[in-house]
Amino acid sequence: MSRSFRRAFSVLAIATFCMASAIPALAETAAPSHGEGAHVGHAELFSWMTLFVGPENQNALKNWLADNVAPTTFIDKADYRTAGHLSHVFMAFVALLIVLATAIAARRALARDADAGVLPSRKIGPLLVFEIVVGSVWNLMKDMMGADEARRHFPIVATLAIYIFTMNILALIPGGLPPTDNLNTNVVMALTVFFATHISGIRVQGPIGYLKHFAGPIVALAPLMIVIEIISHLVRPVSLSLRLLGNMTGDHKVMEIFLGFQVPLLPLPVMFLGLLVATVQTLVFVLLSTVYLSMATAHQDHGDEAHDHH
Repeated sequence: MSRSFRRAFSVLAIATFCMASAIPALAETAAPSHGEGAHVGHAELFSWMTLFVGPENQNALKNWLADNVAPTTFIDKADYRTAGHLSHVFMAFVALLIVLATAIAARRALARDADAGVLPSRKIGPLLVFEIVVGSVWNLMKDMMGADEARRHFPIVATLAIYIFTMNILALIPGGLPPTDNLNTNVVMALTVFFATHISGIRVQGPIGYLKHFAGPIVALAPLMIVIEIISHLVRPVSLSLRLLGNMTGDHKVMEIFLGFQVPLLPLPVMFLGLLVATVQTLVFVLLSTVYLSMATAHQDHGDEAHDHH
């Protein structure tokens, strides 16, 4: 295990040194050319996307999306050409491929050895990573929601945990960008939790029973409580999105500043703090999602317990 850590540390140090020297030159080549009459928007930050899709192709793709996709949505063509970005979509797709590849490798490890999922692995690999993440999320959900509801909601929460963590740590890899520093990425995940919460609440308590808790325990205060409850529920996805956005954006900006110094090994302490931020923000998103789901599915039970206690 220590040997694997030393190898990973060495590779990370070498990659950081190389990218710290290469980023200024690569950033210059990534700047889009301003041709006469061409639609040019904000330049994309240098990332892996720049290596696969050149600036000219990026502008062409952005113009095509503005002409063909934007008219079918509420997005304005001009706004998308000047302010639209594609890097977060590309990096989110990269994170998806990483998760799928890791899951396939873990599945093959289980198929090769029937005891692989029972006995702890001595080597750091995809199976060990999944065991740690899945076990931690399951224990957290089981303690907060009970085994039955945790088993029902575990796929969506565990998937979010693995996917968000993968997207977060992309900021630590030279040339990588965290898709979670874009509000569009976070809003989609937050809305998924939002709809899952209300669907689960209606499933457990029924439509009438679930709507009753919006009115509160006192009938006279029902009009006020309904407004407060609606606002509090609408704020939840906004809070989940902005919290993740702010922390990951700040962490990535600090990383860019330290890489700009072009001093070998200087960004390593910041990268360690970045790993801590990526882990904590994943935990916060998963914890709050579990709390929201638990409150929606256990509200009626809590009311019955309070009545029995009284």
